[in-house]
Order: sequence, then structure tokens, then C-alpha cells
Amino acid sequence: MPDLNVISPFPNPGVRLIKEDDHIAIWEEVFEPGKPTPPHRHTRDYIAIFLNAGQLTIMPVAGEAEEMTVAAGQIKDSAAKNGGVRFTFAGGTVIHGRVPGDGTAHFALNEGTEPANTIIIEIKGTGSERNESDYRT
Repeated sequence: MPDLNVISPFPNPGVRLIKEDDHIAIWEEVFEPGKPTPPHRHTRDYIAIFLNAGQLTIMPVAGEAEEMTVAAGQIKDSAAKNGGVRFTFAGGTVIHGRVPGDGTAHFALNEGTEPANTIIIEIKGTGSERNESDYRT
């Protein structure tokens, strides 16, 4: 696997910033059918809101995979070719991605027939953005 730090950080080209402040960054991302995203590195925990139903395959590139928790809606995962995970989700599904302390890198492929419209809320100060003072008691 390649070095995690040589992979470009999120956001990918074409991802639109909606709002940002000291605590969060809110992005709009549209996954076009059959078009993989560039490999990218996540450095912050995030909430992803899938506005419509679809299918995405996530292929790991470097680092540990993030821990994903379904907060609302329905999602089904299954193994994909080449070690990835295929997610089939209902519209309105919300997931929380907990990014490992070193970050994680992957690319995504929309395997559905319609664009997958998504809102991604990055939580600043999480993932590899955590600093040493966060762990002091």
C-alpha cells in the first residue's frame, strides 16, 4: 500500500463547500454513476447523509479503514472485488465515519444508475487532527 501521507486529502475536485466554521466543514458531493472518485485521504471524522438511494463501493488505498456506524436509515454492506466494501443504502441514510488517528485513504465508485447525492459534515479536531492535548486527563 502507498504511504498515507502522499495521498491528496479530502475534498476531491468537484466537491462543493457549503459552510465552514471553527468546528465543522459541510460539503456537497455527487457521486456520478460508473465514475470513481480520485484516491483521497480522510483526516477528520464525518457524518455522511445520502439524500437518495444508491450503491457505492469503497476501495481502501492506505491506512486503517474508518469505523462506520449507521445513525439513521438503512444500509447493507457486502464484500466487493479487490478487497473493497459495497454499500447499498436507502435515501435519507446517515452514517458516522470515525477516522483512525493516522487518517485513512480510499476511493469510491458509484455502482448505481443514478447520481448519489451526499452531504458530508467533517468534524474538526477529530481523526488525524486530534492533538496530544485531547488525550490528557
